[in-house]
Amino acid sequence: MAGRVMARHRVKNHWFVSVEMPKGRKMHTFARQTKTFPTEAEAKQFAKEILSDGTNIIAGTLLSAHQPTPRRIISGWDLRSWIEDV
Repeated sequence: MAGRVMARHRVKNHWFVSVEMPKGRKMHTFARQTKTFPTEAEAKQFAKEILSDGTNIIAGTLLSAHQPTPRRIISGWDLRSWIEDV
């Protein structure tokens, strides 16, 4: 179909925050609950609220074939500085 212009598929920058949740009464048995966000600011806000509870958190970007940048994972002490970097 000559002359037709295809629309580019735009992928938003998707972020996730994964929180470790105790599972049952056994020690060392954990499950994770993961929530996704369309922006880094929203992910930071959620992580900041959860971090005050002292739970184990991992945050980062979701892997997408359309993103030119590599996947980013934030955990440990890096998480605190990532949250404060506004």
